[in-house]
Amino acid sequence: MTRVDVWWARLADYSPGFDRLLSTVEVTRAARQRRPEDRVRQVLGAIMLRLAVGAETGRPPDEVVVDRTCPGCAQPHGRPMLPGTGLHASITHSADVVGLALTRVAPVGLDVERISEIDVASLSRSVLHGSERAPDLPSFFTYWTRKESVTKATGDGLRALLTGVRVSGPDEPPAVVAYPDRGRLPAVMVDLHPGEGYAGALTVLTTEPVRVEERLGVLLLQ
Repeated sequence: MTRVDVWWARLADYSPGFDRLLSTVEVTRAARQRRPEDRVRQVLGAIMLRLAVGAETGRPPDEVVVDRTCPGCAQPHGRPMLPGTGLHASITHSADVVGLALTRVAPVGLDVERISEIDVASLSRSVLHGSERAPDLPSFFTYWTRKESVTKATGDGLRALLTGVRVSGPDEPPAVVAYPDRGRLPAVMVDLHPGEGYAGALTVLTTEPVRVEERLGVLLLQ
C-alpha cells in the first residue's frame, strides 16, 4: 500500500520569515493578490510545498523546482509540477485553512471548503448531476469537495463542468462514478478531516490501495 501525505495548516501558522524560500515567480504571483489574506493563503501553500518536497527528497527547500506553467496559456498559475522528483502535489485553501497533498503514487487532487450558509438549491444547478441530491449543507459540501478533488487530480480544474462529474452520495463510500469523456475514471477517493466546519476530499488517479496520513501543517513550519 502506497502513501499520500496531507498537511493542514491555518493562516495563523504563517511566518514572513519563510518567504525567503520562495522563487521570484512565487513572490510575483503573491504580490498580485489584493487582499492580504489571499496573499497569505497562496504563500503558505507554496512554502508548505517546498518544505514537504525538501524533506522527502533531501533537497534544500529553496532549491526545489516547482513548475506551475499552465498548459493552456503558459502562464505560471497551473497546478504545481515537481520535475525530476517522481512526486505529485496538490494545494488547496478555503477561509482559514490551507492544505497540501504529496505522493509518489499518481496525480493527486486535494480540496477543502468551509461549510458556510449558502443557497444549496441555487448552487446545486452548477455542481450536482441530475441524479444527485443534497438535502443539507454537509451533503452539498461533501459532493462539492469530492468533485473538486477529482478535477484537480485530472488537471482539468475549472475547465471541467462539475455537473458532468459524478461521484457517490454523501452516505456512501467516496468514489468516482463517471467523468466526462472518460467514463469510469480509475481513481481512489477519500474524505478528509480538515477541521471543524470544513469539508475535504482527496482523489488519486490510481487503482492501487493508498494510505492517507493527515498531519498538522505547523509541523512542517517548525
